[in-house]
Amino acid sequence: MALSSALRHRCGFFGLLSQMSSSVSHGRVSTVLLSQMRNNSTSPKIKVDLNQSTGVAVLSMQSPPVNSLSLDFLTELCISLEKLEMDRACRGVIITSSQPKVFSAGLDILEMYGKSPERCGEFWRAVQEMWLKMYGSNMVTIAAISGSSPAGGCLMSMTCDYRIMADNPRYTIGLNETLLGIVAPFWFKDTMVNTVGHRTTELALELGLLYSPEEALKIGLVDQVVPQEQLLATATETMTKWLAIPDHARQITKSMMRKPTIDKLTSNREADIKNFVSFITKDSIQKSLHMYLEMLKKRKA
Repeated sequence: MALSSALRHRCGFFGLLSQMSSSVSHGRVSTVLLSQMRNNSTSPKIKVDLNQSTGVAVLSMQSPPVNSLSLDFLTELCISLEKLEMDRACRGVIITSSQPKVFSAGLDILEMYGKSPERCGEFWRAVQEMWLKMYGSNMVTIAAISGSSPAGGCLMSMTCDYRIMADNPRYTIGLNETLLGIVAPFWFKDTMVNTVGHRTTELALELGLLYSPEEALKIGLVDQVVPQEQLLATATETMTKWLAIPDHARQITKSMMRKPTIDKLTSNREADIKNFVSFITKDSIQKSLHMYLEMLKKRKA
């Protein structure tokens, strides 16, 4: 499992959070973009191109600098996925990033720091909704992971039917929440167990591991590693193979495999939101988030 090697790729202090520059791929936090931590642009954060003849859409995340999973971003993503799900012309979607060196760096710290319990609850419901739409999609979903994908970015990748990652040893992927004292929710854990197995998940979550593309391939966190310039072409070719399977047979099989995990969240959704809000609003957690922000300010200065 290349445990010692994976340990060397852990992000310092707060790899979970998305307000990092493209240097997230180096496993370190940058401060140059502190002033850009909130993207106030009204431009779309999601771009969708649907090929009517093939029935395949390419959904590109384009929220600089690192595709933060903010409430606005998650809302737009869910709306885009819902539209594709309802479009009979669309049978599959390739999910990728237009931001250099990063797929998605995870949850937006500013959605969790200094916010009211009501706002935190609204944010967490949006995170749940993203997972439910992606993990339970009837479409074929392929993640074309074009850069680093820690925490929430890793969760997004794992919801897909198939994952292809660009071959760059500086890119990392994994659920590394414990590095800040944050515990991955049960449905994050269940998704990873379903992907790589119980023991690998136990080590990964407890140690907050981030894996290089080759290490991720070895444990089954990704299914293929290809040169960066071949990423979308490989995803498109792979999609063709998946779409050769009759939709109804594939969809029923997918539901059979994933429904127990989905039902577990849907039946405990409100309790999960309550637990998140209770946890994230604790003084100790808010102090940790504050320390992180202050660290960024000092490094910038």
